[in-house]
Amino acid sequence: MSKHEKTSTHHEPGLAERLVAAARRSVHSTLNSLDADAIYVEGDDIADTKAPQVPIDQRWDERRFNAKLVNPANRRKLSVIIVGTGLAGGAAAATLGEAGYKVTSFCYQDSTRRAHSIAAQGGINAAKNYRNDGDSVYRLFYDTVKGGDFRSRESNVYRLAQTSVQIIDQCVAQGVPFAREYGGLLDNRSFGGVQVSRTFYARGQTGQQLLLGAYQALERQIAAGTVEMH
Repeated sequence: MSKHEKTSTHHEPGLAERLVAAARRSVHSTLNSLDADAIYVEGDDIADTKAPQVPIDQRWDERRFNAKLVNPANRRKLSVIIVGTGLAGGAAAATLGEAGYKVTSFCYQDSTRRAHSIAAQGGINAAKNYRNDGDSVYRLFYDTVKGGDFRSRESNVYRLAQTSVQIIDQCVAQGVPFAREYGGLLDNRSFGGVQVSRTFYARGQTGQQLLLGAYQALERQIAAGTVEMH
């Protein structure tokens, strides 16, 4: 066969070609459902490659059990760099510093209390089940995944629901003034469309009070010399 002869091959249109064809068809009309179906391509499932292949309620325990531990005597030999001093960065720096690591924290505002975490107002959720209304770790996990339109990484969400119970106690120990009932117990309310009362709040200043609690814990570790702030 000479190089000038033409051969007939089956050409499968790509995504770009389908987009161009759909755009041409919709010059004088809106994109209809048939055009949308031509563009839509079903991809592969998102793989959670870091999670152990065990039931979801056992994944973190399995990961923690098989993880390599650091001897407390060797923790001062390891340096940890944390960028940001909001709720996540401040709490991580304070926790790692208290655990014995050498932490260097960077703040890119003029003050650690200028983090955007201060904007949170409604409260934080925890599966404490203080109202005895049927709340549980799994129910908090399901409501969170459903509220995120099933786009969340389920392993992380389940671990978040598990640790929510301890996070409230940690925040109270740090001095966060959560709203309380007349009897002195922590108050909570239904928030975000859920059917149970699991939201702990500090009036309209939940983010600010949580940030101040994390900031106090961070300053304590800075004074102890375990955290260096920049």
